[in-house]
Amino acid sequence: MFPNVLKWIMPARRSRKKPPRRKVKAAERISGNTFAPTADKSASGPRVLIADLDGDAGGKVTASLTEMLDRSEAFEIFRANQPLKQARAGDMVLRLIAAAAEGHAWMIEQSADLLVWGEIEMGTAVLRFLPLIPSGDNLPGAVGLGDSLDLPVDFEASLTPLLRTTVLAAVGPTFRAMRGPVAEALQIGLDETAGVLKEIPAGMTSGQYATSLACLGNACGAAYRLGGGLARLDQAIAAYRSALKKIVAAEMPVAWAVTQSHLAATLKAKGEKSDADETLIEAVAAYKLITETLSRGTHAFDWALAQANLGLVYYRLGTRSGRGGYLNEAGKAFEEALTVYKKETMPVRWGEISNQYGVVLMALGEQVTGNVVLELAVKRFRKALEVRKREQAPLLWAQTVNNLGAACFGLAKRNGEVALMREAITCFEGAVEIYTQSGATKKAEIIRNNLSRVERLAQTRGG
Repeated sequence: MFPNVLKWIMPARRSRKKPPRRKVKAAERISGNTFAPTADKSASGPRVLIADLDGDAGGKVTASLTEMLDRSEAFEIFRANQPLKQARAGDMVLRLIAAAAEGHAWMIEQSADLLVWGEIEMGTAVLRFLPLIPSGDNLPGAVGLGDSLDLPVDFEASLTPLLRTTVLAAVGPTFRAMRGPVAEALQIGLDETAGVLKEIPAGMTSGQYATSLACLGNACGAAYRLGGGLARLDQAIAAYRSALKKIVAAEMPVAWAVTQSHLAATLKAKGEKSDADETLIEAVAAYKLITETLSRGTHAFDWALAQANLGLVYYRLGTRSGRGGYLNEAGKAFEEALTVYKKETMPVRWGEISNQYGVVLMALGEQVTGNVVLELAVKRFRKALEVRKREQAPLLWAQTVNNLGAACFGLAKRNGEVALMREAITCFEGAVEIYTQSGATKKAEIIRNNLSRVERLAQTRGG
């Protein structure tokens, strides 16, 4: 689960200024493979940096992985020749976050798009995948810190297509160039791994096989995001459900939560593409199962993320159906998430959920006759702006300030307060400025229309 924790603590960027001290001291280029489109012969595929697996004495397993990936023309392969290690004690999420922060610095230094890292545990090679640019929450196949591909340490070359496809799925959707060739390579990989979906490869344990099925589900989700049809979502859903049949939540809580979350996100994506609500309701059930199975005390971050995602699905059901009950449930879910995501410790995530909660309150406020709910929406957006600063995150600021303007406008139409109209005008003017500067001209034009409406109302009310 926790797919995008890293984006809450640092931006994804590629710095050309070398740090004073190199973090990866002995990185080497393994291959010069490229697959450039006809229009750009100098372009290359994703740059993959491979860290030595922690606990891989002699580096034999890492060497095999490097060789398997080097057979593909879809990547440029580099080997770090050193492991990226987790702390030995403490909360698993926090350990992964700390390791990912270090790995992110490695990728910036080496101009890599993906880091493959992990460890050897009890005869299993646990492979993790860290994209330089993380996928957004709730997107099908979004690979995060909790995802892993677990292979026997003596894995055979026949698993090469599975490894390559997993790597492509991790980096492909957020790779900023070569989307056509990456999508084509991913489609080929899915064809080559079709047999894995039907039968467990020789030498794999049931738990290892479950991670393989989940990774192929991610690959189907990634293929969908790279232009594949809705059938890819159905394939992803089937793969996740097959994986969940092989996982006992009490024995593999993280693997279970990650896979269950992927299933829910894919159901949500499919439901949003159809007019029927049944698939969204299935997504609700999938997220609720996470909140009911995991303990808030033991797996706080996973539990809170499931609550936040549950709120988003309820909101979509509420806006689609017009039923206030769904919006009420969305608000409850966001409130639960905010008991874990605190302003002081995770301000970015807190601001994101606070903004989403405000949107729910605003939608609910439009359905009721009293002003209390809209007043709460205004307060919630104002609170979110305490961390969503214009100077630090202009687009996030513009998103929330536009929402605040809409909430103030909606409330002013009811109570006639001139101060609210003036606040709405100021909010809309700021949002228009930011969106115009960023090139989002259509969004800026919509807000300008709302600005004109507020100004006309203010004139009639003497503002």
